[in-house]
Amino acid sequence: MAPVPSKVRRKLEWLFLRAEGAFLDDAVLTAEGAHLEPLEARARLREGKENEEALRALEWLGRLEHLERALDGDAERRRTYLEQYGAVGVQRFRAGTETRIYCLSVETFPRHINNVYVVLEPGSALMLDCGSDLPTSRRDLALGFAVVRALFHEDVRYEALDWCVISHAHYDHFGGANAIKRETRAHLAVHELDARVLSGFDERLVVVSKDIDVYLRRAGIDDEKRAELLALYTAHKTMFAAVKVDRVLRDGDQIGPGYRVHHVPGHCPGLICLQVHDVLLTSDHVLARITPHQFPQAITPFAGLEHFFHSLAKIRKVEGINYALGGHEEPIWDLRARIDGIANFHRQRLGRVLEVCDVPRTVLGVADALFGPQEGYGFLLAIEEAGAHVEYLHNLGKLRIANLDEVATSRDPVIEYVVRK
Repeated sequence: MAPVPSKVRRKLEWLFLRAEGAFLDDAVLTAEGAHLEPLEARARLREGKENEEALRALEWLGRLEHLERALDGDAERRRTYLEQYGAVGVQRFRAGTETRIYCLSVETFPRHINNVYVVLEPGSALMLDCGSDLPTSRRDLALGFAVVRALFHEDVRYEALDWCVISHAHYDHFGGANAIKRETRAHLAVHELDARVLSGFDERLVVVSKDIDVYLRRAGIDDEKRAELLALYTAHKTMFAAVKVDRVLRDGDQIGPGYRVHHVPGHCPGLICLQVHDVLLTSDHVLARITPHQFPQAITPFAGLEHFFHSLAKIRKVEGINYALGGHEEPIWDLRARIDGIANFHRQRLGRVLEVCDVPRTVLGVADALFGPQEGYGFLLAIEEAGAHVEYLHNLGKLRIANLDEVATSRDPVIEYVVRK
């Protein structure tokens, strides 16, 4: 059976989330869940051959049957449904003996979903990441906390958190930090290599925009396209104001009731995994289905494939982990196997870059060969991903600059790479 397109999968996940709104009482639906319209969503799940085929391919037909029986008033099926699947974008996991981890599904950008984690145990309420602070992000955080209270019977509120730990300084993970400071009593913590992004955000935005512009020019992108990409990069970010960080984290630190910090640079300089007893919250370091996006060090120090490979190997050696929860997508039940899969994927991509650079190519040319035509933000992501692989191979001496004389004499050179023979 053919794989289900990601667009179709996202649509079905959204319909399940909305249909599960029928578990909530009228007060919560009116206050935090007015956008759900569960009756309509429940009907749409059964509509059309495409939905039926996708549900079968995803093995979700049984979930749909279970949901319909649970919604029809069977209390035991409702309880088991909540334990197995969660509801309305919230799923409960357990760590150690007393710790509950709630995964809140938050739409941080249009059709872009983050997992925000609320970690509870006696005397402690910690949240990992805080969304983007866009309207959908604020909406889903409010709904998530309401669901945790209403369906899972936890006495927890957003405004009463003890800690908000930022896993890394990418906007979908930290953009809500202003609201955390304004609306909660939580202390804000982030790794020391990302603290400057939050506390000196205006400076960071200016500097990184300049660095990206230089990189894109050298990658072979013309002035008009560069201006378009920079506008996309800075969109929404200008509304963030620099914020005081209460604690900077380092590798091996503990926070909350003994949760351990593992520093894993690569995808982002200050990226951390947070070990909650026997569960690892991996953020964007390890994800269940996709491979985390890679940036060249030429744009972001402490990024790049060299750091990423070392960080993967480091996490693979961590003992006592039963499963992992990523910053996007579903749980990772076999963490080491998934790490091996991600490392192999990138090594295969490196091999593909060597193949396409049998003739001189710019980073733009490599991106086009790897990913084909791209539009919008996807174009920028393709350039960065290709650039990270080209940079790694160039640093290893497997690629050389093909137009070195031109680079030596030009003020603003476009660089071409070719396999070193």
